[in-house]
Amino acid sequence: MEKLDKVTKFYPQALYIAINYYPMQEAQLSGQKKVGNKQIKLNIPVVFFEEEGIYYAYMPSMDLTGYGNTQKEAKESLKVVLDEFLRYTINKNTFLSELKRLGWSVANKAKPMTAPKMSDLIRKNEQLRDIINYKQFSTLDYPVNIPAFA
Repeated sequence: MEKLDKVTKFYPQALYIAINYYPMQEAQLSGQKKVGNKQIKLNIPVVFFEEEGIYYAYMPSMDLTGYGNTQKEAKESLKVVLDEFLRYTINKNTFLSELKRLGWSVANKAKPMTAPKMSDLIRKNEQLRDIINYKQFSTLDYPVNIPAFA
């Protein structure tokens, strides 16, 4: 637990939680709109890495991080952080503006949301660039249902 305490200095949004991941296809975001529930299902890339005995799950397109003593704990942590991010931004009516701030295109009903390309994220995000260049990492997609805002 001592290891985890020092993490909060660098990743204050990180908490504990569990996620089911699916293999990523070329680090691209894909998705489809669910018409009945007015939701969009997206597969968002997650980067996993380990540093000083602590495991991290980092979602660069939303700039969210989970961590734990194991990769499973890091996945669980990321789920909690993502759930809180969605709940908070939707309740505060800042969800779309936050996505725009993070580099997402929020356009129209035909294609309501497009995440930034991984190449753009690497170029603009120093933390992600450091992970890619200097750490051993793996990537997987995480399925996320978000409101369609039709």
